[in-house]
Amino acid sequence: MSKQLDTEMSKVSAMLLEQRHLRLLGSERWELPLQLANIQMTTGIRSQMDVLMKMILKILGKLDVKHAIEISELLAVESIFVEHMLKLMMQNQMVEINDGFYRLTNMGMDQLKVGTFVHDSMEEEVEIAYSPYHNDALAQDSNQASIETENQLAIYRFADENDQVDVTKLKDSQIIQMIEESGYEFIVENGQKQIEEIRAIELQETVQVVCFEFHMHDTTEDSVFIRVWNTWTGQFDVLFETELNQKEASRLRKHYFDQPTSIEKNEVSK
Repeated sequence: MSKQLDTEMSKVSAMLLEQRHLRLLGSERWELPLQLANIQMTTGIRSQMDVLMKMILKILGKLDVKHAIEISELLAVESIFVEHMLKLMMQNQMVEINDGFYRLTNMGMDQLKVGTFVHDSMEEEVEIAYSPYHNDALAQDSNQASIETENQLAIYRFADENDQVDVTKLKDSQIIQMIEESGYEFIVENGQKQIEEIRAIELQETVQVVCFEFHMHDTTEDSVFIRVWNTWTGQFDVLFETELNQKEASRLRKHYFDQPTSIEKNEVSK
């Protein structure tokens, strides 16, 4: 087995055994498939609507306006500023020209109601590491070096018992939620980004992440339980631990404590 694996596993077990009432009964190593995906999306920046934009939208919602000069005279603002603002709002589909008049679009009315302005749509890409078992993206610990195995380990033994969805089959709403929770920077200089559209989900590769499984005995409560260390996240994995303790804790107790002793075996053989 990889020396790197041995070293990392020893570090985690030593951390567990810092609690003096715990002792290590045994351990296992296995792998978790993780899908690395490239998400192509369209984002826009949402910012607070300034006073001039708000006043122009209100005027267009009440009056028939053909020329920017009409608005500039009403607001006592130079025409160049009104023209710039109208151009910006037309680019962002808040205002349109209909029958020769400037008109509010539905988007313009909606944005006026909430007092925010969505602009600067752009195409971006972001990478996520998706675990079909967790049905969620897993953030990699920046301090955790990638662990490579010399020999392929077994896949998590209960993986096939859970419904798993490929990353390319996920709904856009779930992809957006994972990106929002991934640490992606949404606060920018001009306001706050929002994801307008998921354009494509491309699976780049599937990597095998090593997990360490520790069989522990609490000597104070005389209980056997399982801890699982996920080397990708650099944390104990609650989802694995919950399932394994539900399905395996009683079996492990029998394995470690209810085995007949050598004397008992000899008595039976007689």
